[in-house]
Amino acid sequence: MSCNEEEEPCTDQTLTPLQLMVTDLEDNNLLDEGSDYELADFKLYYQDGTDMTELTLEADETSDEQPFIKSLEAAEESLDGQTEFQLVLADDHSVTFDFIVTLSDASGCDVYTYEATDSDGEDLEQVSEGDPKPYIIQIDLDTEQ
Repeated sequence: MSCNEEEEPCTDQTLTPLQLMVTDLEDNNLLDEGSDYELADFKLYYQDGTDMTELTLEADETSDEQPFIKSLEAAEESLDGQTEFQLVLADDHSVTFDFIVTLSDASGCDVYTYEATDSDGEDLEQVSEGDPKPYIIQIDLDTEQ
């Protein structure tokens, strides 16, 4: 009698974009239909030496129709070691956060892990309903930049 020693074949994961649900301090989604803002009002940057480099943002919705923004470029930059980002709303408000993507191939396949923290190092929460589960980031609309 012989044992089957073949390991389960694994599959390379694909890189997931940074996904952010942007809310005000009262947890109102700033991309909701009733909001004063739209995708064009949001800009995502990272510091490249002395320059601020803008990344591409796209709008999307969770399976329960909650709007959010996403950026594959942010995930790619994070993999390259650029982990601090700034989200700017209508040139008046901004929030800085860290998004850390790590790649491990210890299992023989590419596995990505993701971590997002605010400027105080606290983990950003993720939405509990629907799919995908974007990180929730709050912008204080009462304080101008």
